[in-house]
Amino acid sequence: MSSTPEIQSQSLVTESIGQLMEFDFRSIGGTARVFVANTQEVDSGYQQLDIAGWDGASDTTVRTYSWIDFSLSNLRSDLTGSVAEPTLKVAAHDLWQISDWSSATNNFTMMDYRGLKVKRMRLFFNTPTLINPQTFFVKSVDELSPEQITFTLTPSLGTENGNKPSARKLEI
Repeated sequence: MSSTPEIQSQSLVTESIGQLMEFDFRSIGGTARVFVANTQEVDSGYQQLDIAGWDGASDTTVRTYSWIDFSLSNLRSDLTGSVAEPTLKVAAHDLWQISDWSSATNNFTMMDYRGLKVKRMRLFFNTPTLINPQTFFVKSVDELSPEQITFTLTPSLGTENGNKPSARKLEI
């Protein structure tokens, strides 16, 4: 067996990654928490994803994550001191099919989403642990159409290492 770069690079491939998102309406005066994922369990057909331990090791409550198509972009970590403001795009039609989302956002305008707490956790399949969640807050709603809703997020600085000296802008 030869050791070409192609063969060597295949050994670096990780297992599949799923993303779990929690929209916590309690942060803006509501009572609902909505759980979505961009992956599904496959067991005799596609199913919703059931996961325990979202809120930490002591929480054994099983949360059900509804599958929905979403993408998160503009995640970066650099030494310039600028705070990353990720863009979250969610399939709006599917989102409003989730009853918890529909009731939590009844009569909402685009401005009402500001401050909504959004947690993102990555799930590496075939590994027993979850990665600690990243915490973001909705800064603005940039698009609200029947096809998609686009949020600009801003991180909680403590959870995004913005409180570390290497992440702050150097002053001369």
